[in-house]
Amino acid sequence: MRWISKDRKLIGLILMALPWACSESPVPSEQRQQGIAVDQGTVGRITVRVLYRGTAPTPKAIVMGSAPQCALAHEAPVYDQTLVAREGRLQNAIVYIEKGLEAYGFAAPTTGVEIDQKGCLYEPRVAVAMVGQPVDFLNSDAEAHNVHGFPQSVSSWNFILSRKGAKRTLTFEKPEIGIRVGCDIHPWMRGYLGLTTHPFAGVTPADGSVVLEGVPPGEHTVAAWHEMLGAKTKQVTLMPKGAVEVDLVYGE
Repeated sequence: MRWISKDRKLIGLILMALPWACSESPVPSEQRQQGIAVDQGTVGRITVRVLYRGTAPTPKAIVMGSAPQCALAHEAPVYDQTLVAREGRLQNAIVYIEKGLEAYGFAAPTTGVEIDQKGCLYEPRVAVAMVGQPVDFLNSDAEAHNVHGFPQSVSSWNFILSRKGAKRTLTFEKPEIGIRVGCDIHPWMRGYLGLTTHPFAGVTPADGSVVLEGVPPGEHTVAAWHEMLGAKTKQVTLMPKGAVEVDLVYGE
């Protein structure tokens, strides 16, 4: 395999990092379910719109000249997705409830969140998972990739997926929003992961909206986080069986 001779030093560093990877065993269920249960007869809905006031920069083409096999995986040029906004709607922002759910306990899903490496890009670029939920890192490329996480609170990780179809699953024991994930072999590859203690989170699609269903009533802090623009928050009051619409606006 040609990349071994070219990146021997880099791969050595990757392999040295393996003992520091996050846990690959499930978090004990009692750690995921502490707190009172939600009264399903009182829950409501929070619709969050993440808006961008301003002109988004013209995206630049990603240069994959150092790895022509990556470029060959795409029929058209690939453009940077750091800031994507159309008609005032911001894409790829993590939306979640920051405060107001501390008294409740939520079981993590057993179904994993999938983050693929496809065409030498992360797909999806931004993802969210619950503490204790499996996060499946896949490699759909014939090209080798390493998955290097740069968190602030949870344990860091760095491992290699050397062949097409390779997979590794991690679980995380603490929440953290906006963990950068990269590939040291292909430096343009960048993704982000958000970890929450509850299921009320999502990533904005092209229309900039996330609907949080089944939220218990009360005073909540709703938040958005974007890799370039940072965080926005707003306080909301959700009545029993109520519905609230929230706009979080960048660029004002």
